[in-house]
Amino acid sequence: MSEDQYTKEQLEFLEIFEIAARYDCLFLLDFHCFDLFDHDQTSLLSDGERSQLAAAARYDIYAEAIQKGFLPKSSPFGGVHEQQRFC
Repeated sequence: MSEDQYTKEQLEFLEIFEIAARYDCLFLLDFHCFDLFDHDQTSLLSDGERSQLAAAARYDIYAEAIQKGFLPKSSPFGGVHEQQRFC
């Protein structure tokens, strides 16, 4: 399937899920899922809830993944992608 066949909400979650899986950070998705929804079953969430989960877990997953070698994509102008933030 191509990206245009997914909704924005689905893509937001898939992006975070891929990074979490690749850099052994899925436990952070489970943690934030439990924190938000009182369970850790991301497969039971709606697309909107998954998008909410992605937003809540994004910072922690990026921080953990960067420690494990993840390099965020940069924009065409050399900056960090607009949705990625760092401390």
